[in-house]
Amino acid sequence: MNSSGEKSVTKAAASVAASATHSHEIDTLGFKYATIDVVYSPFTAATAAYASVCKVQESDASGSGQADVTGLAITAGAGATTGASVGAVARFNVDLRGRKRYLTVVTSPGNTVAVTSNARLCKGDFHAVAATETGVDNVASL
Repeated sequence: MNSSGEKSVTKAAASVAASATHSHEIDTLGFKYATIDVVYSPFTAATAAYASVCKVQESDASGSGQADVTGLAITAGAGATTGASVGAVARFNVDLRGRKRYLTVVTSPGNTVAVTSNARLCKGDFHAVAATETGVDNVASL
């Protein structure tokens, strides 16, 4: 049983071309805080940054009206190359109080890579009982 009022929301893309876009819309209804990780796989081509764009947008409607959130854009530095278990990870910590309902993570990698974005929503108004309610396949708790 998950009594912490948390939920995970994940989107993975096996391959996102350099300068293409990976976007992940997250419904934050009922939560007060979010931690969002954007994970880039290792890459071999040399670039100045692992992403040319890495930001969060918000909207009151699903799928439209997104606007950049001031302060939630990351200037990406160099990432790891072949042989590393992860190329780079960017993290956004978001206080959801006063924010619009939908957050959208937008990134354009500097190289063709796999991109996974995961949002961990917490301080929820509800307490999930089943694993599926927490956005995962299985839960183990002590």
